[in-house]
Parts: sequence; structure tokens; C-alpha cells
Amino acid sequence: MAIYTDHAPSLAGSTIMLTVLALLTYGLRVYCRVTRKSWGVEDWIMTIALIPFAVLVAGCIGGAFNGIGVHKSTLAEPGNEKYEAEGKKFFLIFEVGYCAAIIPIKLSISWMLIRVAGGRKMYLYVQYVVIAIFVIMNIIALIFILINCIPVEAAWSDEALANGGHCQPSYVLADVYYACTAVNILTDWVTAFLPVPLLWNVQLNRNTKISIIALMGLGIFASLSACVRLKYTVALTNQNDYLFGVADVVIWGFAENGIGMIVGNVATLRPLFRILRDGRSSDYKSYQQTPRFKSSHRSEGAIFSGNYELNDHEKNQITTTSVADHTRRGGSLSDGDSQKDILENGQRPGQADIVVSRQVVVAYD
Repeated sequence: MAIYTDHAPSLAGSTIMLTVLALLTYGLRVYCRVTRKSWGVEDWIMTIALIPFAVLVAGCIGGAFNGIGVHKSTLAEPGNEKYEAEGKKFFLIFEVGYCAAIIPIKLSISWMLIRVAGGRKMYLYVQYVVIAIFVIMNIIALIFILINCIPVEAAWSDEALANGGHCQPSYVLADVYYACTAVNILTDWVTAFLPVPLLWNVQLNRNTKISIIALMGLGIFASLSACVRLKYTVALTNQNDYLFGVADVVIWGFAENGIGMIVGNVATLRPLFRILRDGRSSDYKSYQQTPRFKSSHRSEGAIFSGNYELNDHEKNQITTTSVADHTRRGGSLSDGDSQKDILENGQRPGQADIVVSRQVVVAYD
């Protein structure tokens, strides 16, 4: 049995939608990173984030069918009394999942920026400070949530309260939420705008600039979810219609995590966007396996495949390509000359290849 009315459908719908998008973008992230052999630390961190994110999803979906978002008058109807305790239990699961998931999600994005910053110490120090602030604040909030009621069952069980359990006043939990949310908003904005000075003097094409602006906009939207959640945090002190009031806290809290994961994943999908735009594969693996530069005549020109990916952050790039010329050598030579073969390690004519090394210098204006 379940209770699914009032504000519960909005909670379930938003949670399912963002979860599907988050997992879809994560799958595409894995594809891009693995096929291009560029799996890094930030990818491991985002993978680890899936564990607390699953806890967060369970708290939201379970709560949507067990009392969160339902008016107290509905919960007071015969047969619905148990859902008030169940709703509070799932709200606690949401709180734990929120604090535990947002740390690795934000850390993955920050670590990506650290790689972009390279050796620029000022930006590295800023990002390290940002990481320290949001990690410490969310760990403090997580610890407080777990010890807010002693024993933990007192958070949802009247029987535990009657047997000597106790909880902190509701305004104390609200204050912790305000502090945690404020820190997350501040660090979100710093993280969103940090790439601006990093890329200020780098010449980028229009499509690249548009993609970066779009990603920054999504990051800001994630922080806006936290801003909206501040408005509804006051519902934590409302004991008259508690589970209905906290539904908006749960919706926007999950949105902050879900959008954060989506933004972190989409930032790694540029190779996939390039494939869709150009209509051809730019898989580096396929480039390694297939010779792309074969010429049967001497010419200054060369046919460049779409497998060259230029680094937008460098002014000059030198690309060296080794090309195997499989032109068969040997056979009788004209004009009665003696046969001369270029052989390698005692190979028969036609088995040895001449390896031509070309160097391409790409210079940006």
C-alpha cells in the first residue's frame, strides 16, 4: 500500500526525470572517456557519487509514496496513520543522501577545473579553498543530522521518544540547513565563474564559447535550486503540516544534486557533440587501428581525417603522425639494371614497409 496524493506526484515526477537525465549523461560520460582512453580522477569521483546519489533517490521516491507532500488531514484519516512515521523516516534518508552525494558531485567538477587550471597557482589555491569549505560544511551538516535525535529512531518514532529519546528543537535543524545551503550556493557560484579568467585570453571558436556559456548557465541554475530551497527551509519549523511543507525542500534539494551531476557529466561530452556535429567518428582508437594517410604519388597535400582534435587551450600544437606505406617494392627494374630491394631484417621484397613521419604545426592567430 502507498499514499500518493497532494504534492507527492510533483516530488516523484521531478525525481524520476532528473534521475534519468543524470544516469543517461553519466553513461555517455563513461563512453566518451573510455573510448578516448581519458578516464581521470574526476571520473572516479563521479562514479563514487552514484552510491550516495542512489540513497538520495531512494529517500525521495520512497518518501513520495509514503507521506512526504501529503497534508496532515489526509494522514489523519483511518488507515493512513502509519505514513506520518514512514514519511519522516524517508525524509531522514533524504537528508543523509543530500549531504553525502553533494560532496563527491561538487568535488568531481572542482577537480576538472583543477586540471584545466594546470600550473596556475592562484586558481589552484582558490579551488582548494572552495573544496575545503564545502566538504567541511557538508560533513558537519551530515554529522548533525545523524545526532539530531538520540536514538536515531526518535526522528520518526513516537515510541522511541516516549522511551526516553529526544531531538533538538526544530529551529536548530533549520539553522544548520541555512548555513549548509549558503555555503553550497557560494561555492557553486565561485566554481561556475572560475573558468572565466582561466579562458579569458584563450582564443576559442564561436561554438566552443557557446558550449562553455551553456555549461556555466547550467551550473548557475544548480545554485539557483539551492536559492529556491532556502525559501522553503522555514517549513522545517512548521510542525502543523510538517510532511506537506518539507516536500518543496526535498524537491529542490534533489534538484541541486541532480543538476550538479548532469552539469558535471555534460562537461565531458564535447567529443560526442563533435561527432554528432560532423557526422563522422572521431574515435582515437579507430584512428590508431586504421592508416589514414596513404599516397601513391608525391604531393605536398594530404587528406586530413576528422580524427585530429585540437586543444583549445594551447597556442601551438605539433602533431606527429607515422604513416605506413604499404606500396609493394621489388620486381624487375627497367633498363636492365640489377634488382635492388630495400629490405629490413632479412624480409622478402614486399614485406618491409617504409615508415614516413610527418609533422604538422598548427598555429593560432
